[in-house]
Amino acid sequence: MAVPPRPTGTRFATRGVARLAYDRAGTSAGGRSPVLLLHALLADRGALAVLRDALAVDRPVLSPDFRGHGASAAVAGRRLTVADLAADVVAVLDAEGVGAAHLVGHGLGGAVALALAAGDPARIRSLVLVEPAVGSVLDRDPNLAPETFAVRQAGRAAARAAAEAADKELTDRALDLWLDPRWGRGWRDRLSRPRLGAIRRHAAALAGCLTALDAFAGPPHPLAALGVPVLLVRGDAAAAEDRLIGDRLADGLPDAPAVIPSPVGPDPGLGEDGAAALAVLVAAFLDRIDAARVGGA
Repeated sequence: MAVPPRPTGTRFATRGVARLAYDRAGTSAGGRSPVLLLHALLADRGALAVLRDALAVDRPVLSPDFRGHGASAAVAGRRLTVADLAADVVAVLDAEGVGAAHLVGHGLGGAVALALAAGDPARIRSLVLVEPAVGSVLDRDPNLAPETFAVRQAGRAAARAAAEAADKELTDRALDLWLDPRWGRGWRDRLSRPRLGAIRRHAAALAGCLTALDAFAGPPHPLAALGVPVLLVRGDAAAAEDRLIGDRLADGLPDAPAVIPSPVGPDPGLGEDGAAALAVLVAAFLDRIDAARVGGA
């Protein structure tokens, strides 16, 4: 089995006053298009390490930390938009001299990937969206069922309350408001100490990121209008809102969302089984796209 090149260590790209941490792994020797991995809210680039290592065997892989996550500092006093985060992604691509890349986004990362694809499609080869946090697609559904409306309203209310608490530096309150509905009460007791510490370090990002997601108008519908190949993925135990979003986004696409194992226990990561399954799906998807592109050149 081929061994993937190790990441080169933390690098930094700058955009205005923002300093964005990322790593680069993989090789350009195979001629395959680069991949950029975008993590979920309250995670960091390490959350997608299994996928990074699988893809880096034969292609370049960039893994940034969003603002306020990992080694990327938040910009004090600055209200974020999803467009800001998408522009940060472009800064990372530019720092590495990458013209266009495949984007893989989980949760918040999926929303950012969609914003970039809509605003600067020339930079995108394809999209892999893992439970993308784009509840706005439900708001635009004229035939929204009452039960779907209730799920969406509950999710929006929790997000707004958590963002407000985080803005007031009420860390525990913000985390409870955001995570209790998703993981159940007592979630702290079920996490390792390092994982809990990482979540607390990222908690301040809830203020800017949840507010940005709430204001995000969302991608065009149908997604086929973007003009790039799209793979939708969700866990087999995905939250109700994530399932509804995935079904709505799948309208007009040739394939229904692919299903991978959800993690065991309360964690926003993919879990070992889910990460391995995602790696297989994504590698096959990207290889097919690159082969078609070369064949059509």
